[in-house]
Amino acid sequence: MDRFVKAFVERGKAIAVLPALSLFISAVFLGFYGVYLSFETLYKVFTDPEYLDTAILSTKFIAVMDIHLLSVILYIFAVGLYELFVGKLNVPDWLKIESIDQLKAKLASVIILILAITFTKNVVKWKEPIETLLFGIAIAIVVGVLIFYYKVKEEH
Repeated sequence: MDRFVKAFVERGKAIAVLPALSLFISAVFLGFYGVYLSFETLYKVFTDPEYLDTAILSTKFIAVMDIHLLSVILYIFAVGLYELFVGKLNVPDWLKIESIDQLKAKLASVIILILAITFTKNVVKWKEPIETLLFGIAIAIVVGVLIFYYKVKEEH
């Protein structure tokens, strides 16, 4: 019985295929959605004079960058989960994931980048200066905590 359970659990690592596949499909979907948003924005530039406003155009294209970035992030995590739990893939060295800590470090750096893009979108809109300032401070605190956590973790 013990050997059966052990063999079952060892083969169970393939369960990571489901989340990896789900993340990959989501990455592809978001990639297409980002392309759609790009073309939609370009179309509106030529048909709606309001879209020629720099703030509107900047916000739209920053949103497109955000979607594409999220698509790439989902792909990186699909690759990471697959490599950690299922098997090795033929990917560039910078994309090879060998530990959960590497995957978490990539997640932290991505969170920082997404927060920076989100803050930039708010700055471009610039509706409420005090709220923008408080939002920036909150983002700075989160970024500072993430950096501090990984610096401390790196030392140990």
